[in-house]
Amino acid sequence: MIVIHVSYADNRFFVWGECSFGSGELISSPASSVSGIPRLPWDAGSLAVHDILKTAGIRHSRRIPAESSAVAYVDLPAYNGCPIPSSPLLGELPEISGEPSVERFSVEALHITHEELTALFQLIKESREKLPVPGLLWGNDLKYVLKGLEYASLMVTRGTYLPGMESSDGSYFSVWRPLHLAKYQDGYSAYVNSLPPVTGSFSLTSEKMQPDDPQDTADSILEAFLEEIVRRAQAVPGRRGKQVDQTNPHDIWLRSLTWPRSALHRWNDEMGPLCTQIQEWTDSVRVVTNQPWRLFLRLEEPLSGNAEGTWTLSWHLQSAMDQTLTVPAEKVWSPGPAERKWFRTSGANPRRYLLQLLGQISSSVPAIARSLNEPSPVSCTMSFDELIVFLHDHVPEMLEHGIQVQFPSTWGAPSDRPRLAVKGNIREGEVFSAGNRIDLGDLMDIDWSVSIGKDVLTEEELSLLRKLKTPLANIRGKWVLLYRDELEKVMDGIKKLPRKITRKDALISSFRESKGDLPLSAITGSVWLDSVRSILTGAEQIKQIRQPDGFCGELRPYQLKGLSWLSWLAEIGLGGCLADDMGLGKTVQALALLKTRIHGGEKDPVLLICPTSVIENWRREAEHFVPDLSVLIHHGTRRPRGDKFVESVRGRDLVISSYSLLHRDNETFKKADWSGVILDEAQNIKNPETRQSKAARAIKAKWHFALTGTPVENHVGDMWSIMEFLMPGLLPNKSRFIREFMRPIQAGDTSALHKIKKITGPFILRRLKTDKTIISDLPEKIETEVFCSLNKEQASLYGAVLDHMEANLTGSSGIKRKGAVLSAITSLKQVCNHPALYLKDRSQIAGRSGKLARLTEIAEEMLSVGDRALIFTQYAEMGAMLKSYLQETFGREALFLHGGVERQKRDEMVRKFQESKDAPPFFVLSLKAGGTGLNLTGANHVVMFDRWWNPAVEQQAVDRAYRIGQKERVQVHYFCCKGTLEEKIEQLIRSKKDIADSVVSDGENWLTEMTDSELKQLFKLSRDAVEDIG
Repeated sequence: MIVIHVSYADNRFFVWGECSFGSGELISSPASSVSGIPRLPWDAGSLAVHDILKTAGIRHSRRIPAESSAVAYVDLPAYNGCPIPSSPLLGELPEISGEPSVERFSVEALHITHEELTALFQLIKESREKLPVPGLLWGNDLKYVLKGLEYASLMVTRGTYLPGMESSDGSYFSVWRPLHLAKYQDGYSAYVNSLPPVTGSFSLTSEKMQPDDPQDTADSILEAFLEEIVRRAQAVPGRRGKQVDQTNPHDIWLRSLTWPRSALHRWNDEMGPLCTQIQEWTDSVRVVTNQPWRLFLRLEEPLSGNAEGTWTLSWHLQSAMDQTLTVPAEKVWSPGPAERKWFRTSGANPRRYLLQLLGQISSSVPAIARSLNEPSPVSCTMSFDELIVFLHDHVPEMLEHGIQVQFPSTWGAPSDRPRLAVKGNIREGEVFSAGNRIDLGDLMDIDWSVSIGKDVLTEEELSLLRKLKTPLANIRGKWVLLYRDELEKVMDGIKKLPRKITRKDALISSFRESKGDLPLSAITGSVWLDSVRSILTGAEQIKQIRQPDGFCGELRPYQLKGLSWLSWLAEIGLGGCLADDMGLGKTVQALALLKTRIHGGEKDPVLLICPTSVIENWRREAEHFVPDLSVLIHHGTRRPRGDKFVESVRGRDLVISSYSLLHRDNETFKKADWSGVILDEAQNIKNPETRQSKAARAIKAKWHFALTGTPVENHVGDMWSIMEFLMPGLLPNKSRFIREFMRPIQAGDTSALHKIKKITGPFILRRLKTDKTIISDLPEKIETEVFCSLNKEQASLYGAVLDHMEANLTGSSGIKRKGAVLSAITSLKQVCNHPALYLKDRSQIAGRSGKLARLTEIAEEMLSVGDRALIFTQYAEMGAMLKSYLQETFGREALFLHGGVERQKRDEMVRKFQESKDAPPFFVLSLKAGGTGLNLTGANHVVMFDRWWNPAVEQQAVDRAYRIGQKERVQVHYFCCKGTLEEKIEQLIRSKKDIADSVVSDGENWLTEMTDSELKQLFKLSRDAVEDIG
């Protein structure tokens, strides 16, 4: 296991790592040293770091270039010379007394390029709960540097950066530097204050120096990313412009802002005066931008009501943090008690700020320049002609630079003033009623008009507007501010709009509030559209349908609501995402939908795509709840393809296949006619560029649904791909989506988050176990059987154990026969768990067990919502494997309690799981050691990884979480390998009470009383037990 760290020094980024170690093994031997500085005992070394990054696809060269490797030095907390590892997953230190101190250690570091660093960050974002490579952990400093890249990207999006020039060692450099506006101060402060100490101490020199101010270190990382992003953007072909005048320092400086950073040696003598001028300019900009206030201008109409009269522009200071708090200029010059207190706590000079900013804008606004001749200016007056120039030339620029302008109330604020937009009016042609069959592809006639606010403009008004030379127009007695580029865009764009529109396009446009690139005020005239929108937005309730006939079981009230929602969407032909919490019955609701659609006359089958590990669970759930449903499993080497597949699905109700076949058999799937396509665990298509995501979008059906327990809204990056499958075109194209939604939301922009929820919310239904509306519907404990498949290796070992058992049973009797049977049972159960448990060879854990694959999926979904789990196994060796696997897969600590753990250590584990602020999400327990006497209510999931076949023993284990003090519903997952002795013994116990009683008293001994032929039949491996991907 390696923890990767990223640090910054000498204008370069470096990676280095810590590797796992055995308890005490490195403490007893003296560490080597460099320049008298001891080497970090568990320094991974540059070769190991290089190799694991290469495995992750970050570095591609076979060898490490000599110039990219370096010895670096970091300050770390230590006990008497023994450093403390950054993660408890690396190893456990022995008991050491004394207080920790900060000591210096050397490490091998690798220079990492910006491209490699960006690829590494992309890997982190995509990996989410799981690690991209087993055992590859991310240090907090790496996550911090990633935060720096995200913040720098956001600054570029906001435009809050400045060009500049700096000198160093007698040379001049063009630079790009961040501009920190007061209104974003909270976000910037949070970034600076979260700087890990190790980031600030990293150095390429052994001499221990006074650590940099955290803000300086944070800024240097931010500036490095800002430089890279802006220079790359400016260096795009076509942006270089005309030939540079080599004699003009200003031209040279401007051009150098697009070059890779380098000293301007050739022009060194000419750059001094220019550097001073540029620094004075940037300093003046920072003085007026990095303040707790911003300038707020208020425009007032002439008292006479005549536009040709005198207009007044007054100025005010507005709090950068609280826009409701404004102070007029009069109070800046003559403050009252409240203003004095506010100015004093802000720590800045309001008069100086006001005059500086007014002085800057006065050069272009003569009316403001005239007012500055007064000793205490509070406003200025301007003529109508001056007003027009002010509105047309200066207001847009002011708004862009954070200077707020408030127009007269009839105009509206710049942000919410009446906007020019297009408005569509549909001529529906038929009267819509709830009973009508509607096709979303139906074309409707639509007339387009131009509106401003709620008013539709006449042709005469539009003609007058086009003739106006000013941005100020009087429309129906109200002054309206219209900029020519807005007007031209709408007027030209409306000519290109289609005169017919499909129902689906009309619906999507109405939610996006745009048609193409044009703002859309509304689409009216369609009763159907109004009705659909009312239901989607919640203004009107969906008529609840009853549970379908032939559905075995009783749907809970919230499940009936979910069924009604899905059924309504399917009837119309819309897509939707059912994102209920794990355990709320998404599978059951989907199966009820199929039964409802069949009753409604739907003939074509439904294609269900799910992870391979849950195909069997879907089949069994369908068999249990809708036994008359005709189900086809499309999986394995014998699966039909092409026309044979089309023939095989004819007359079927449900076809189940896997994500692994989605792209491989995509052409086959596209040949069939589908009523609908359902993606279970739809987060599997979160990356829109993967083959399976593209394959999912390529399958046509009347409706598309996605099922996921992962909160889609928490991962805005996933949303585009899933919504493009469900409702193509609802969101803008990918690049625009990233620019308008993803980056702002990741940086904490609540308005962008609100907008994306407004667009996508109507097509997502998510209920939580904690929702008050459904909590009364739920049992306190939800128990589910999880059926898993054996892989081919497990099946081969299973067969070998059976052969060995048959040989041992031949001619044996008494104790010898009994021992052979019990030994075979143990071996078969171990094979079902994992080949390495049976072989005892300490071989690879990942990718060799059906149970482990399903545990991984459950754990990933669990972690995405902050749930925690107890995982029980009767084998201590399996527990150790699970602990190691979970830690290496998810990079999160897993506790492990077994019979060899001392009482004091056991109590520490329980306390850590129950009370620690950063409590581990997993607690693995051997059934004997952890089955009784413990209070582990911190978990709301219990996984029985293997079966004890004693209900009393298993119930005691479950009661570690499901007991007094538990504040959440507990979900119990009983793992069982289908077609093996695990399933068959479970079926026997359920069917025969006398056997159940024997299990309670004798454990597995009752099995030894069975005849040889009965045992062979019981242990025989069923054909469907083995996973066959094909």
